[in-house]
Amino acid sequence: MADDWHLIDQLLLLLHKNNGSDLIIKTGDRIRMKMDGRVVTIPAEKMAPPTHDQVVEMIKHLIRKLPHPPTVEGAHNIDCQYSLENVSHYRIHVMATARSFGIVARRIPQEIPNFEQLRLPPVLGEIADNRNGLILIGGATGSGKSTTLSAMLYRVIQRRPVHVVTLEDPIEFRYPFDCPGTVTQREVGTDLESYEQGLNDCLREAPDIILAGEIRDKSVIQMALMAAETGHLVAATVHATTAVGTIQRMMGAFAAEEQDAFIERMAESLRAIVVQKLLPCKEGKGRTAVMEILIVNAVIRQFLLDWSDKAQEIPRALEEGHRIYGTQSFDQHLQMLVEDNSISYEDAYINAVFPEDFEMRMGRN
Repeated sequence: MADDWHLIDQLLLLLHKNNGSDLIIKTGDRIRMKMDGRVVTIPAEKMAPPTHDQVVEMIKHLIRKLPHPPTVEGAHNIDCQYSLENVSHYRIHVMATARSFGIVARRIPQEIPNFEQLRLPPVLGEIADNRNGLILIGGATGSGKSTTLSAMLYRVIQRRPVHVVTLEDPIEFRYPFDCPGTVTQREVGTDLESYEQGLNDCLREAPDIILAGEIRDKSVIQMALMAAETGHLVAATVHATTAVGTIQRMMGAFAAEEQDAFIERMAESLRAIVVQKLLPCKEGKGRTAVMEILIVNAVIRQFLLDWSDKAQEIPRALEEGHRIYGTQSFDQHLQMLVEDNSISYEDAYINAVFPEDFEMRMGRN
């Protein structure tokens, strides 16, 4: 162990050894970890709840190697990355809470998981093989969006001599240098000021593929579309729970009079939308991704152009296209996972987009 090994390092190592996803620390509260999506509490008799001063010392230890470490006392939040050498990387979020502080650390494995480990459908490889256009990965925070996207990009650079530029906040997975393709990773706040700056810079960096980070506002959407329209493959993440909801969320960034033009550009540039959520496996070990997959074909493109009249028909079109295109609705994939005995009916039902219809689909009404 290093000479400056700290209690927080021990906790992060414990998180890694137990294959947990998140470490949750708050002043005066018991230490908690998320494992397979569920919160697990360390009993107070094994590890006493940390005091205010102990949490502050943990934070100072985590940020000590930053180029310009912020002052902890008085801070409302701090975001950074932290690494335990030869163990794992962690995305750190510090928050002010109840006149003290809390820490949430998200574990990022050092090795990028492959398709088999993540149980990803092969069609995602086909989606990643697009040479241009826009690919969107949707889901809530903690749904595995970044992991899926990293696995897709890693698959590409293992097979093709391409240049990928990623804009990340913060950098998570590290891509190896021994592949036919190469990845230039840029971190918001360290290597660039904003996603907008990064997207502007990208067009001068000879990219074949651009990972545009999280789409949050109109300017980033417009720049991502412009990059896709000029012959690049652009991938981005969106906080949404369905394919239709992904488009609606992006459309909401535009004024009413701009939305028709936005839809026309999307119909031309969009290649696919993958929306996912992680649910516990039935055997109680690990989680599996439930996915809604939209691939733009002639039918979907027409539905996009007739958005106001046809948007509600997209889920049915995804289900009907499963055998030919590999598309699927979220509830359709839930049904397949229940029938495969991968997840429980109860977990599937409470997570269905349309629970009543799902109940009928499964013959439980």
